[in-house]
Amino acid sequence: MKKFEDILVQCIEDIKAGRSSIEDCLDRYPSMREQLEPLLKIALGIREPPDVKPSPAFKVKARVWLMDQIRGGQAVTKWPWSRYDSQVKPIPYIRRFSMSMTSVVIAIVLALSALGAGTAYASQSSLPGDTLYPLKLATEQAGMMLVRDDAARAERALSFADKRVREMVALAKNGRPQDLGLAVEKYGYALNMTLAEIERAGDRGLATGNITALVAEATARHLLVLDEVWDMVPDEAKTAITHARNVSETGRENALAALAKNNTARATEMNLAAMLKRLNRVRARVGDVEAVEIALQQFEAMAEFGEEISQIAHEVDKDAEMVEELIALATSEHLEELAEVWEMVPEQARPAIERAMANLLIRHQRRVQALEQMGIEAPPPPVIPERIQERVEERIQEQERLQEQERLQEQERTQEQQMEGIPGGTTSPTVLAGACHQYGPGTM
Repeated sequence: MKKFEDILVQCIEDIKAGRSSIEDCLDRYPSMREQLEPLLKIALGIREPPDVKPSPAFKVKARVWLMDQIRGGQAVTKWPWSRYDSQVKPIPYIRRFSMSMTSVVIAIVLALSALGAGTAYASQSSLPGDTLYPLKLATEQAGMMLVRDDAARAERALSFADKRVREMVALAKNGRPQDLGLAVEKYGYALNMTLAEIERAGDRGLATGNITALVAEATARHLLVLDEVWDMVPDEAKTAITHARNVSETGRENALAALAKNNTARATEMNLAAMLKRLNRVRARVGDVEAVEIALQQFEAMAEFGEEISQIAHEVDKDAEMVEELIALATSEHLEELAEVWEMVPEQARPAIERAMANLLIRHQRRVQALEQMGIEAPPPPVIPERIQERVEERIQEQERLQEQERLQEQERTQEQQMEGIPGGTTSPTVLAGACHQYGPGTM
């Protein structure tokens, strides 16, 4: 029995040559009518632009590659350099296509190319939700099949992620928020594909520093564009953009984590630059409490990630002192910037700024002490107005109280767990002595 993709290609060729009509093909394969009819209409409804004539070599190579990819399909679901177990999960990247709708549409592309039709031409301006959008995606994947170099494939996939972000902008401007979910899904797929190709190159011992830097730069740029989309779309569409932001930030951090293993100073500089852009976002939206709080959450996540880069620098023993100096100097500047913004935002947004400043100040004080122990001159202390300094110190004290409460609660839970194993609820002298020794007098 013929395979579905072979039947589809044969029908397209017969109809193009005038040997059959769509109805003839559907009557010939009644059991496949439901699957064949929409795909035939998509393929045959594409206008053929003039002067697009693929070479015979392309036709043969593409056809051979298509069949090889379809028959050898394995899904790659591993998230490269994953540091998150409970956060955003990637959309699996299918390196070798299984017999799915995507591979079927690729078969359409290649079949029409063999007949001299430029199928990609008509679909390139389509957006998620348009009839030709699946064909646009299929054309991209068909092109990926012909790229053998892992780094080049990663760059190609990254260009697809760029396209998906531009599509989100177009959908927002055209008043089509209902189609943003598909654009976000395909953005995650393209970004995951990019990272998977970088991981593959790294496994082969190839240098990946340049491409990981490109990914970090691109995703930081994507975050800025997604800010614009967020501002344009209605509230019901913001969930999709929030997911896109999370996917972008996770990809950025994974790329920087890989870059840090070889160039911690550059990874640090790129992370600090992204943090500054988040503060610029806060400054640009000072009257929007929700936007300010979201930007501050992103800023704090990036600051925490900077600590991870610092840890990597010490582990690999590369540029650790430079990394500490860079972060210390930037933190002083960030504290001063936040103090300025504090004066500008509504009172409702000030607690979030104070908490961010408190966390920064705690880290900064530790870092200054570490630099002094290394014999390195620390940057001058940040200039913060007294009334803001007092409120930030109150936040620090509040955090310390909460941490102490959590410590005591953890001790109580540990004690209860130790007591649960005693029959009748009594406590043996040995257990009691051990508990007193652990927690000290007055805790029992």
